[in-house]
Amino acid sequence: MRPHLTMNDQSHPSEGEDHLSDDSDAAGGSGKSGNCDRDSAQQQILELVIEACKHPLGSPRRGRFLDKLIREIVKSGQLWKENTPHYEEALQRTWIYLSRNLCEATTAKQAYNPKISQITTWLNPYLKKRLLDCHLKQQQERERHIQNQIVSLDRLSDKKDIKYAENLRANPDVSFYLEELLEWIETDPNDELKSRHVRGKPEINCQVLLQRKCLYGQTIEEIAKEFGCAHSTLYQLLNNDCRHLLQQFSENQGYQTFTIPGVPEQ
Repeated sequence: MRPHLTMNDQSHPSEGEDHLSDDSDAAGGSGKSGNCDRDSAQQQILELVIEACKHPLGSPRRGRFLDKLIREIVKSGQLWKENTPHYEEALQRTWIYLSRNLCEATTAKQAYNPKISQITTWLNPYLKKRLLDCHLKQQQERERHIQNQIVSLDRLSDKKDIKYAENLRANPDVSFYLEELLEWIETDPNDELKSRHVRGKPEINCQVLLQRKCLYGQTIEEIAKEFGCAHSTLYQLLNNDCRHLLQQFSENQGYQTFTIPGVPEQ
C-alpha cells in the first residue's frame, strides 16, 4: 500500500515580524536564508518521494526517482556521516533498505511515513546500526585471528612446548580481555583517555586514537591524514600517554601485559 503524502507549508512567521527594522532584517537574513534552503531541500525530497511511490516497486520509473532522491538526501547534509573504514558498505545497505521500504514495507515492519519524520531521521538510525554491525564483524574477525595464533595446549608435548604452554596460561583469555578493553575505550568512565591529548587539540586524544586503532583497525598514517597532523605527533601520544593508560588498565583488571590488537609493541 502506497502512503498518501501531503505537502504543508511549514512557515510560521512570528508576531510583529513585519515591524522589524532594516538592521534586524540584515542581521537575521542569513539565518532565514539557511532555514529557507533547508525547507526547500525537504520539500524537494518530499516531492521525489511522492513521485517515486506513484510507480510500482522495481520499475525503471521508480528507479530513476530513487536515484534522484538519494542524490538530494546526500546533498541535504543531514545524513549521518563518519570517517570510518566501513562507512561506504553501511551506506550502500542503507540505500537498499530505502528502496525496499520507502513506499511499501518489504523488509521493515513499516514503510516510510513522512507525516512522522523527515527521511534522514528515518534513515540515520538504520545507518548507525549497520555501521555497528560492520565494527562488530571486524572485531570478531580480529579475535578469531588472535585465537588462531594460539597453539592448542592439548597438542603441546616436548619440554620447549610445555614452557610455551606455561606462558600461554599466564596470558588472559583473549575474548574476555578484548571485550573489557573495547568497552573501556568506548565508555572512558573516568575521562582519563580524553584528558590525554595533543597539546592545543583536545579532539585528538587517547580515546579517539585507540578507537581507531583497536576498533576500526586504522593505521597511524590514516588517522594522521584524517586529523591533518603529523604521524610522529600521534606516535608520541600513543607511546607516551595511551600506552601507559593501557598498561594501567591491564593491571587494574588483573591481567599481565600482552600485545594490544592494533597497537604494536615498542
